Amino acid sequence: MNVLSLFDGMSCGQIALNRIGIKPDKYFAAEIKKIAIKVTKHNFPDTIHTGDVTKVSFKDGMLYTESGDYEVGHIDLLCGGSPCQDLSGMNKKQVGLVGAKSSLFWEYARIKKEVNPTYFLLENVGSMPYRDAMEITKEMKVDGVRINSSLVSAQQRDRIYWTNIPGTGVNLFGGGQIEQPEDKRIMLKDILEHGFVKDNKSVALMRKYAIIIPKNNWVKYINKRYKKKFMQIVYEDPLFSEESARPFTQTEAERLQTVPEGYTSCLNYKQACDVLGDGWTIDVIAHIFKGLL
Repeated sequence: MNVLSLFDGMSCGQIALNRIGIKPDKYFAAEIKKIAIKVTKHNFPDTIHTGDVTKVSFKDGMLYTESGDYEVGHIDLLCGGSPCQDLSGMNKKQVGLVGAKSSLFWEYARIKKEVNPTYFLLENVGSMPYRDAMEITKEMKVDGVRINSSLVSAQQRDRIYWTNIPGTGVNLFGGGQIEQPEDKRIMLKDILEHGFVKDNKSVALMRKYAIIIPKNNWVKYINKRYKKKFMQIVYEDPLFSEESARPFTQTEAERLQTVPEGYTSCLNYKQACDVLGDGWTIDVIAHIFKGLL
């Protein structure tokens, strides 16, 4: 199987394929973030990184990229999660697909037409405006499937997936049956290395941990800056004293995304939270990829 992954990040697509027993023959990854490339190479050294997605093109079996030209033949799977910053409901402006970052969706759409893959998967945030979801649906020519990672993990992570992989569902916006992953009933307390939590599921944006340096007054700091709404507080004290508050450990952050433990071990804490926050929940993608079997 030849795979072309756009906006590859830390190669969550590759992890998911391996999880269901598929080892790609060639895995091409369009990515420019250095720490994401670093962790991918650490775990999948055979990955062929192609550089900037805007410089990727495909014609007559040849893949043309910033890092070189490759005779591929056919691409069996095209996958990627285009940037969500301008689409997310957490962005007050929420300018959508015309935004500087989220407009990169059109690069995915362009490359999809050029490649004409056997299968494709596109992911983006569930809180996007209806108009943009409909625009993507029109362009992909399939309905989106809305899946919350809470079914397979200890976090709330609402996402939409557009794919032609068999058995993954039907209409998001007009009714129909959607094949959801089985609810594993994993709670936040189940993924902790130690400590206590007040909530059943996390609503944390792990990228926020890439900004914050944990300290003694950490809980007061995040209450002031984030008003708790984007953060999950873990306590070492069953009485939930502020003095015992802490963020997730690196291993816990990996568990939240159902990433193999130790996958980000080549990165420091901030870097790991950064790439994990950008990434996919592996068990959701593996659920979708099972249709490839």
